[in-house]
Amino acid sequence: MVDPTMRRKVLVLAYYFPPLALSGVQRIVGFVKYLPRFGWQPTVITANPSGYYAFDQGLRDDVEAAGVAICSTRSFDPTRLFGRRRVVALPSEPVRRRIAAVNHALFVPDNKIGWVPFAVSAGKRLHRAQPFDAILISAPPYSALLAARRLARRLDLPLVIDFRDDWVENPFHRYPTAWHKRCHTFLERRVVAEASTVTAINRVIRDSLARRNPKARAIVALPHGHDVDGAPSAERRNKMRFMYTGIFYGWQTPDYFLRALAEVVRCHPEIAAHVDAHFLGQLPKQSQMLITSLGLERIVTFHGYVPHADVLAAQQSADVLWMTIGTQPGGHGLSTSKLSEYMGCRKPILALVPPGIVREDLERYQAAVTVHPEDVGGIAKALIGLFRAWKHGSLPVPDEHFVMSRSQTSITKKLAGYLEASLRSSPAS
Repeated sequence: MVDPTMRRKVLVLAYYFPPLALSGVQRIVGFVKYLPRFGWQPTVITANPSGYYAFDQGLRDDVEAAGVAICSTRSFDPTRLFGRRRVVALPSEPVRRRIAAVNHALFVPDNKIGWVPFAVSAGKRLHRAQPFDAILISAPPYSALLAARRLARRLDLPLVIDFRDDWVENPFHRYPTAWHKRCHTFLERRVVAEASTVTAINRVIRDSLARRNPKARAIVALPHGHDVDGAPSAERRNKMRFMYTGIFYGWQTPDYFLRALAEVVRCHPEIAAHVDAHFLGQLPKQSQMLITSLGLERIVTFHGYVPHADVLAAQQSADVLWMTIGTQPGGHGLSTSKLSEYMGCRKPILALVPPGIVREDLERYQAAVTVHPEDVGGIAKALIGLFRAWKHGSLPVPDEHFVMSRSQTSITKKLAGYLEASLRSSPAS
């Protein structure tokens, strides 16, 4: 443990931060919780919570228990219309795409641009009271990168940028005009050029950023980490349990899994009596209706959103965890914090994913079955194979060395090294 009096201080900008929940906050929460172990004391600037899809006060409590100071500011952005801490229903995919199209047309780089002046003002005020040694920013939202760049220049501090998604070539982003894309390209180039180090969650995004920014000082891959401790549960039930935790977004859908499960139930009634499936998170209404139409009500249980601590406990109770990415353009370069968390549980994984970075990680994990996301027959075959392995006590076991290499402490230790290196190289003027 590092002597607290000897820690360096890092200013962290994170618009998405507890009590907001879901996957967008997990990475930065892991960083700020464990950076003090490696000589860095973080102070977080975030936005006052407003309308969002889920809240989890337990995540906020964990961060505060780690001694992390949090400064919440005002923000002028569309989510303020929902009011303070009001849970908003997740829109259907067609509605989400229409909302995204409007936002992409009206706001550059995104609709959180109204947070920038408040974040900058708070950063300058905090620095005057207790100077920082470096600035860390995790994006999206990409507007936050503009705030971090401005602070780094005005405070003469090194800047470390973390990308959870690609920027200019983000597969979820549709540019309404060539002008919009040029603006994003210009902003990305300016921000990346002034960073001491840029981290990205996988090599696909790293290479994409490096290709567009050949003069960047350093761009490295830093994968998601898991904060799961201990061996998997050895509980044995008379039913095999499949589990999905999280939301469905973009091209992700549970419908192919559900149809495959219905096919197994129809063709193998002896299996149907010994299998159930659970969803924790937010399940699209059309998928809930599909469960009924397929006659799966006695097999599938939908729990809704639960606090993250309960999610971890539920994952440990599963026999097989499953995930999907969908078949969207750019899917080969998508990584999810869910996958890292699943790996931390050391459970077998059924992954409905296209060829790409996720499949490569699963091969190294050594306890996964991968199927094309829309191959109902292939998914059904995988379900049957996993059931038979469960019945005979021969489900696959992951590679422990790989699992440990993806622990949150291991990943954060690398980040602390990049922060330390940033002190020895000043950003370009």
